[in-house]
Amino acid sequence: MTALPAPDPAAAPATTVGLRLRRLRKARGLSLRELADASRLSIGFVSQIERGLSSPSLRTLTRLADSLAVGIGELFSEDGNAKDGDRLVVARPSDQPTVDLAASGIVKRWITPFERVPRLDIYILELETGAASGDQPYIHEGEEAGMILEGGLELFLDGRRHVLAEGDSFRFASDRPHRFVNAGTRPAKVLWVNYRETGSSVVTPVPDAG
Repeated sequence: MTALPAPDPAAAPATTVGLRLRRLRKARGLSLRELADASRLSIGFVSQIERGLSSPSLRTLTRLADSLAVGIGELFSEDGNAKDGDRLVVARPSDQPTVDLAASGIVKRWITPFERVPRLDIYILELETGAASGDQPYIHEGEEAGMILEGGLELFLDGRRHVLAEGDSFRFASDRPHRFVNAGTRPAKVLWVNYRETGSSVVTPVPDAG
């Protein structure tokens, strides 16, 4: 995971995210160092993200969003889409932010850009061959579920590998160490659902048990 049109995939998604990150940081009155320290990232890396020179991973974006006390979707669009007395209940394709996480080989489309708590965020993930959430598993609040729409996915849960094929579905508590990778020979497409009771986006890496 807010309702300007989604960034044009043909444009520079990293630049779009970077500009929004800088605006949010300044709105919070934070220096680059303060945001970097809160996100456990280097100043240079945060500066590169803001200038569109680096494509951050999903985990990095989550850290930054949490440090700014916003939902991750707010890094993709200019403002929230919940209006006083007129909450958005339908999101057209142009309302669904898309970000190209080039560093991870993942394109992520947020198809439920509704800034509400509890959070129910649904994404379409497109993963290149070899694309992964990272080498290290992580935990966070909530529950996750999904279905493999195309291709296949390897889901590592509590150190155990689950090989999922097209049509397979999954569900697990997000406080169980998990990560995923497209280890197949062709791109994969996954419907991914995150539910969070409080809306917290804190992600904690954990030692790999596998």
